[in-house]
Amino acid sequence: MADPGSKKFQVKPGFVHRNLLSVIKEKIQDPDHFGRFHTEPYELLFQPDETQPPSRVYGELYTSDAFIKAHQEIQDGPGEQGLERVVVALMFASDATQLTKFSNAKLWPLYLAFGNDSKYLRTKPSSGLMAPVAFFEQVKL
Repeated sequence: MADPGSKKFQVKPGFVHRNLLSVIKEKIQDPDHFGRFHTEPYELLFQPDETQPPSRVYGELYTSDAFIKAHQEIQDGPGEQGLERVVVALMFASDATQLTKFSNAKLWPLYLAFGNDSKYLRTKPSSGLMAPVAFFEQVKL
């Protein structure tokens, strides 16, 4: 970014959105979803046979160096005694949605997915793992 850091934005009245913390709590409290939620990162290695050294496999966010480093940082930091500390990886996606066939009315839903879920489950529309968290109106130039 040319100008990094936090910014203040004005939100128009009627902006439809969900509180991200409530979406995270909902995810963690749902036993159907949380059972597949990766709270411990790991390095995935592949070794085709004993004659070759193992090689690192990259494919999921929770096996990445950044996720492993973030997990270690929160484990090493101060925390509540007896409470598990985990990294919750938030991933956002958006795409224009045509609202009607007879006009050009569009809406941009903002979806939240968790990088702690496998990409193979997260990308299935039937999994329900992409939570809508906001709706943007069409931007007028």
